[in-house]
Amino acid sequence: MRDKYLRGATKSIRMLGIHRPPAPAVLMFACLFAPSFVAAQSPQNSEAVDVLDTNSAKVATLFVLRSSIQISEIAVLVNDNDPQSVEVASYYQQVRKIPARNMIHLNFDRDRIHPGLPSNNGIDPAEFATLKAQVDAAAGPEIQAFVVSWSKPFRIARFNYYSTNYSITSAFAFGIDNPSLTSNNCSATPLNPYFGSSSTAPYTDFGIRPTMMLAGQSAASVKATIDKGLKAERSLPGGNGWFVRTADNVRSGPRLQDFQATVQTWNRPEALSMMYFDYSKNGGRSEVKNAADILFYQTGSANVSELNTNTYLPGALADHLTSNGGDLFGTEQMSALRWLEAGVTASYGTVTEPCAYADKFPAASVLVKSYFRGNTALEAYTKSVRQPSQGIFVGDPLARPFGTQATLTNGTLTIKTSILEPGINYNLYSAPSAGGPFSRIATVAVPRYQFATITVGGMSAPFYKLQMSGAFPTPSNAVAKPPSQ
Repeated sequence: MRDKYLRGATKSIRMLGIHRPPAPAVLMFACLFAPSFVAAQSPQNSEAVDVLDTNSAKVATLFVLRSSIQISEIAVLVNDNDPQSVEVASYYQQVRKIPARNMIHLNFDRDRIHPGLPSNNGIDPAEFATLKAQVDAAAGPEIQAFVVSWSKPFRIARFNYYSTNYSITSAFAFGIDNPSLTSNNCSATPLNPYFGSSSTAPYTDFGIRPTMMLAGQSAASVKATIDKGLKAERSLPGGNGWFVRTADNVRSGPRLQDFQATVQTWNRPEALSMMYFDYSKNGGRSEVKNAADILFYQTGSANVSELNTNTYLPGALADHLTSNGGDLFGTEQMSALRWLEAGVTASYGTVTEPCAYADKFPAASVLVKSYFRGNTALEAYTKSVRQPSQGIFVGDPLARPFGTQATLTNGTLTIKTSILEPGINYNLYSAPSAGGPFSRIATVAVPRYQFATITVGGMSAPFYKLQMSGAFPTPSNAVAKPPSQ
């Protein structure tokens, strides 16, 4: 039986080098196994990936380690008194297949003006507390995150007028720390316990529900952003990352070292194409211009010109460190909405003057790592800000370009993934049913975060799973092979 199995199965593992040739010096480890049956067990902390044939029809299921919040764990907040909110929420529910029970309906006047005040700049803390109580009561313990379907109000403002240190996304996600509400806006704000976390269940693990706003000038513009997010799904882009030092040292200086470290870490053939762009070495130009396939773009500037000359991949993330990028409908500085209108899928900005502290803005190193490991845009962005209360997260929260793809054609199972943790052995199993019994067919590992392709021949089973088995060193019978050329 063992010899027959080995003759029928072939196995190779290589890096998925996108746009550039693979580097032969990097090794990944693989080991073939004759069927080794283990007791049937339900996948724990896992998610299902459709295994497709050449016609993109589902022919099998692959269970992999869960790497993001799931759609069934998202609740959409709808203001029934706001036509744009209702239209956006309905569209999002339809295209993302969000269960009806996860739609939380509210009813409030988004433009309420208090007597004696000239305009509306947000929602009063007391009025917000009423909304949050309704939302928290409606959200079951399985709900891990919120999606806000309206564009106004986007910040907390006393008497709907006097700005505070909270955006509406941070207020829903973390709650309001009253001493910080009106404290010096340039002082430290509450720390994010989720910062840099590997958690995919923030409410379960930390008692918080990360929140992103589907914001835009119109329902049509928001739908365009949602459509970009949908196209990103597990597309595994090599992408291009641009991390920019501008002539504005006040705004680009705080994240400079993190930009450089991120590029150094991730600019590899088996990972991503990343560029550190220094204005002093580019003729004094501080903007990226006429660039294609941008996946990450982070800079420091009050206004970012030329962003409309670029093209952005589905799932692209971009932001600029400045005081009022989160003033979504303001004109003093560039709004984060301009990124979305240019084709970016998610962004971030502060709703009130934060002063130029790196901890109040997305850290590139955390953002890229979290996204590459399969997190959604919502998770990656929220994890990347150490002090997020003044910041607003906008875009498609469920955009998720990284993760795992799988195909089964002519008996060959091919798995392409970005979720493998370095220094960990992963066992690949096959089974005749979701309940097992599962047979181990290979062990794989990677030395660094990178794209990987796993290919196993002689396969016809309807179920597979890839799960952690332990840390290095690899088993003595493993075979170390260089990546395929």
